[in-house]
Amino acid sequence: MPRFNLSPSLIGRFFYHDCERYLRYHATPEQERPGTGIPATTIDTSPVTQALLDAGIRWEEEVVRTKLAGRVRIPDGNGPISGRSFSIEESFNLLPLLSPGEAIYQTTIPVSVHFLKGYSLDPGVHRFSPCRPDLIRADEEGRLGIIDIKASEELSVSHRIQAALYVLILDHALDLLGLDLPVDRNQAGIWLYGEDEPEPFDLSLNRRVIEEFLRHRLPGILAGPARDAPWHLTARCESCEFYAHCRAEAEASSSVSQVPGLSSAGRRYLREAPWDGGSPVNTLADLTGLLRDPESDRHLDNCGSLAGQGDRLRATVRALSTGEVVPLAATTFALPVYEDIAVTLTLQKDPISGRVYALGFRRSRGRTVYGTPSHEAIYVAENPGDCTRVRREFVRALAAELAVVDDYNRGRDWAGQESVQTYVYDTYEEELFTRLLDEALADPVSAEDALRLRFYYQDPGIALGTSHPNSSVPFPIVVLTREIRRLLALPVPFALRLPEVLAAIPSSRFAYVLDPGSLFWSEHGNAMKSDAIIMAWHGNRPDAVDWVRQEVSRRLLAAGSVLDGLRERTKGNLSRWAEKFQFPGSWDAATPEISRLLFIVEYESTMGARQVQELRSGPRAARVRDGISIPLRKSEGNFWKMLAPLDLALFERSQAFSYLLVRENEAGEEAERAFDDLRYRASPNPGNSGVCFARVRDTIADRTAGEIRGLVLEVTCPRGHAPFAEGNLAVLHPRFTDFTAPRSIDRLLALDEQPESAFIRLLRDPRGFAAPIPESGEVASDAEHLVRDAGFTKSQNAAFSHVAGNRLTLVWGPPGTGKTHFLATALLALVKARRAHGERIRVGVAAFTHAAVENLLVKVQASVDEFGLTAGLPIYKLREVRTPGGERSLEVLAHDRAETVVGYPALLLGGTVHGFARLEKALPSLDLLIVDEASQMRATELAMVLPMLGPGGRLVLAGDDLQLPPVIQGAYPPPVDGLPGLEDSVFAYLRHRDDPSRPVYTCQLQENWRMNRTLSGFPAETLYGTGYIPATDAIAHQRIALAPAPPLEEWVEWAIDPAYPLVLCVLEGVRTTVENRVEAALVARLAGALRERLVDPGSEEPYPATEDGDYRFWRHGLFIVSPHHAQIGAIKTGLDGVRAWMYPPFVDTVDKMQGQEVESAIISYGVSDVETALREAEFIYSRNRLNVSLTRSRAKCVVFLPRPLLEPPLELVQNEKAAAGFRHMLDLQEFCRAHGEERTFEIDGEGGVRLTVMRARVE
Repeated sequence: MPRFNLSPSLIGRFFYHDCERYLRYHATPEQERPGTGIPATTIDTSPVTQALLDAGIRWEEEVVRTKLAGRVRIPDGNGPISGRSFSIEESFNLLPLLSPGEAIYQTTIPVSVHFLKGYSLDPGVHRFSPCRPDLIRADEEGRLGIIDIKASEELSVSHRIQAALYVLILDHALDLLGLDLPVDRNQAGIWLYGEDEPEPFDLSLNRRVIEEFLRHRLPGILAGPARDAPWHLTARCESCEFYAHCRAEAEASSSVSQVPGLSSAGRRYLREAPWDGGSPVNTLADLTGLLRDPESDRHLDNCGSLAGQGDRLRATVRALSTGEVVPLAATTFALPVYEDIAVTLTLQKDPISGRVYALGFRRSRGRTVYGTPSHEAIYVAENPGDCTRVRREFVRALAAELAVVDDYNRGRDWAGQESVQTYVYDTYEEELFTRLLDEALADPVSAEDALRLRFYYQDPGIALGTSHPNSSVPFPIVVLTREIRRLLALPVPFALRLPEVLAAIPSSRFAYVLDPGSLFWSEHGNAMKSDAIIMAWHGNRPDAVDWVRQEVSRRLLAAGSVLDGLRERTKGNLSRWAEKFQFPGSWDAATPEISRLLFIVEYESTMGARQVQELRSGPRAARVRDGISIPLRKSEGNFWKMLAPLDLALFERSQAFSYLLVRENEAGEEAERAFDDLRYRASPNPGNSGVCFARVRDTIADRTAGEIRGLVLEVTCPRGHAPFAEGNLAVLHPRFTDFTAPRSIDRLLALDEQPESAFIRLLRDPRGFAAPIPESGEVASDAEHLVRDAGFTKSQNAAFSHVAGNRLTLVWGPPGTGKTHFLATALLALVKARRAHGERIRVGVAAFTHAAVENLLVKVQASVDEFGLTAGLPIYKLREVRTPGGERSLEVLAHDRAETVVGYPALLLGGTVHGFARLEKALPSLDLLIVDEASQMRATELAMVLPMLGPGGRLVLAGDDLQLPPVIQGAYPPPVDGLPGLEDSVFAYLRHRDDPSRPVYTCQLQENWRMNRTLSGFPAETLYGTGYIPATDAIAHQRIALAPAPPLEEWVEWAIDPAYPLVLCVLEGVRTTVENRVEAALVARLAGALRERLVDPGSEEPYPATEDGDYRFWRHGLFIVSPHHAQIGAIKTGLDGVRAWMYPPFVDTVDKMQGQEVESAIISYGVSDVETALREAEFIYSRNRLNVSLTRSRAKCVVFLPRPLLEPPLELVQNEKAAAGFRHMLDLQEFCRAHGEERTFEIDGEGGVRLTVMRARVE
């Protein structure tokens, strides 16, 4: 059997390439390769490769000799230090001698046979050479940490894997030698190019990934013949020595790798063909055969990147086979129909330092404004130090070019103004441009011009600045490759390389040919190869700078020609007209925090509008299928009949406040596509937009079938629009609305004029804001007695004392800690105590939703008798009530009666933040303001109500930022301090600025009144601390009770055993995206078993087989939670097969569960496709959503997790929020293993499907 040569760096590169052939070929010893069919390779001697090697050596020298001078031990020897190393014996003699902060360069660490055997690797087959990590450094506690030195600009997957493997090898070697030296297994560092310190990263996930790989994947990759090792061509492949071989094979075999944009996971799925009767899809002919199968779309839907792509793949195969350009059915909002002036950009970076060295822009058209039909400006650095100059000149020139049209448009009416649209060809150019503007902003020479450009070319990173634009730009840059993929299938294999795309869709107006010479063009991407600039900088070829300049010019011309050719072929798919150009002004807010909030309000609104427009731009058939566009026929009066089946649950979850209603014809489609959501976001009237607005006033539903049959619509049409007549066909489309943004902006601007306002002081200095303001001694004493008599726990008493003595209190209420009870009781105790001593007290209860406000008001209303306040505390809900509980018990304070309550000595008002803001001038100031669910409220919402708080008043913010957060549209970078920013909830913003060891204003409620000891034990260990415990022994020992019954399937019996409250079921052998029918069937079987046997705690009898029994079971006995409507639908289908339900089952998303509790809960993730999980990483791997799901049940919680979710690609760890959620999933698995037992079951009727059940109990 052959032996394979392995190393941490090779395994790291395997993870980067995600290619089994890469590892199989490179691990095979060179002398054995010819006999196994592995082709010979040649050494890459290109200028850029040599420059990269030289840069790595120079960077190691700089780190070791300069940045670590006097703090590192270096091996003796001559020549570059990169060629030296300590021997194994020297290394292990030196490691014990390291003092804190000291490092050793290039130790040699052997990989023993015991290390290999620990992962079931055969030492006779798998051979690791001794490893030489760049640095091993001792920290202040004496732990040894791995630091690798990389001449790279960012931390990569391969860096993480390599360092993690070094840690495992070092830790094992020290243990084997009996050296009692601790190794830091939780953190390593990569010393990136140009940095003063290494960048640390968390190792816990990386270690788990690499250990799983060594145990399970590595032997299989190396076991088979080299020719059978799976492979796929992507842009990353060009750095592999075998690229030319694989490319030639792909061309000769007509491999499906020729499909542009086909991901590695998509290629793997087609190769494995995991559907029933599937044959491997390796060639375009194979793919054609698959796509002819009527079931092909359903098969593709089980792979994230292929789901919904059947029509696109058919068009692509046709284009590649015939040479045709095939139009697709999608539309686009990004690419405009036309612009008066087009600006095309290109930017290229040096692969060594990452600096941008070549930049250019080309302006097309605009003679009216500029006097010339076009203008081109190109800047190329003549040496590495010249990159700053070219950046400054480019920024200055681009700002000046746009300033001309800005000046031209000012003073002219709208019709006389000129529009501008900016383009780049590929996504990397957009990323480089954003980064370049960041760098220019930090440069005093170019900061002013860069700020004007950044205000126009907006992105979420602006939020970190101190000055912000006062208007939004919906599509400042259009990426042409993105639009081409959306609109056309081209006869261009592998990748949308500019020269081939130009040849495929030439412009009839400006035909241009671009020769992809090997000096500047790689075979698989658009980024400019750097050989020429390396020759200019380091190879004594200064004339190469001119070559680069000419190439930049060619690329700009080619991109412009592609734009024309694209438009010529997609006219019918375009609807947006480019905006009239104007540099956005600044808010000119005196307070940076206010300026930041103003930008966030506008940016969130813009992103929300874009998201809705994106929904409306898909192919019509897909929109109708997914319930996005709803075909209707007008019936009598306001009734409209559905023309296509619509899932009731799907409609209820996605129901919009307002819709667009257009006629069922091409004119209607054009009007819908052209509708400007942002412009009409707060308008109740469609104006002259060409569409009608519609609000759903009622639904006609068949709840047994779970379908909508018809709608009752309130329709508002524009002037001159003929009303819909009976029998007319129409389509209902989602519309974006944002009625609060204009009011929020007005409030923020008003607060900016009050620099000493409570709101600004709260954001800037929350600890200073939280000043002591004690109640008088008698009031405080009486109030303390009242809450003790009310049965407050220790933590509740402490929180109340803080409320009574301070201006600011954050009541951190984890699940089940009685937050609502605490707030209601605290409020009543303060009112009672103050009124007993003749003092006034006016209380406000605010939240973002009516439901949260009314929930707390109803709780107070139900308790007033206990405090003797039946007639002494008027309670009003502002403007309206929305919930059944509110309608039964709350009185509404109408707008015209607001002034009548001003003189009341005691008063409780409840309303949304906007409800308070509307009546602010008519209402009295508040002595106590309670903001509930503050962890779902942003600072902007708090600004609407905080001015109601009077001088000396108290502010109480209640919430839990480890539960559901506010909806955030933008992808904002984290602030420099790493704390939650102003785009997050105000609760998270403030809590994380308190001192966690000695909090100034945060009071955590700890006693849990809901969950038993096991169910509360997991969040206590991972999130809330060991003080988070059941409030009583009775709660701690809660268990579900099951009625006797004949034995069920063994796995069901094992899972529902009452002795084990927490159960994790890991499903293996199923591949699917958002609808996992196998898991849904298992969930239904488990739910059916509980319905038959679960005992109602109230009656101590099983729930009766009646409608009321079903109702009480689903209201109090069981919730089923799943993240996706498709999985929810599959579970409901499965439940229908279990029994005939007389009341519909409760199966919904976690959003519908927050604040509720039940005896038992089942959580079904469903998703078992890694691409879907990665695409929705912050949703699927949301720690907060999992936490809410796990903390709803009192006695039993069963979680279904497909195995792939526990083994995602390592790219996941680069998303901090998703990584936190992934760790929480793994922690759940470890908790169940540590506190219970585990068994694996073969599932009957599901060939190859296994279920590993881990069940836990904490005594």
